[in-house]
Amino acid sequence: MVISRQSGKLQMSLFKKSSPKGEYVIAFMPIKPIYAQKLVAGEKKYEFRKSAIRSDLTHIIIYASSPVKKIIGLAEVRGVTVASPSAIWTKAKHAAGIERKAYNQYYHGKTKAYSIEIKKIIPLKKAIALAELANGFKVPQSFSYVDPQFYRKVARKGGVLKDDK
Repeated sequence: MVISRQSGKLQMSLFKKSSPKGEYVIAFMPIKPIYAQKLVAGEKKYEFRKSAIRSDLTHIIIYASSPVKKIIGLAEVRGVTVASPSAIWTKAKHAAGIERKAYNQYYHGKTKAYSIEIKKIIPLKKAIALAELANGFKVPQSFSYVDPQFYRKVARKGGVLKDDK
């Protein structure tokens, strides 16, 4: 899905990176609150997943899972790496935001790891409960792809996008 880049300066700051095809690939990601907070605070520069994610991912909507259950930030993605858990750890350990023991437990028995490197974080001025956005939207187990309109709606409701013309 391609969106216009004519919508103003603030939208440009929210959508600086697109995939090589000129599309925005956006994932809604539930993340444990401790790690979601570290991402938004800039203490964690990588998000880890066990399930395959598109290599051309451009943005993430950060949802702090239970007990918080709110969207707290947006992120621009630098890149996605697929490798063994040990190779990913070697690359990301300096900014993983997770202890090695917890990381090893997360990937126990897995031969592939997916690492999402964060380029830029945009903390929301106002955390958003899903009920404020969409009726029937279900929080996915790992992640789900959403369209740019959903991303802009989050940015507007979260107080980081004022004009969406």
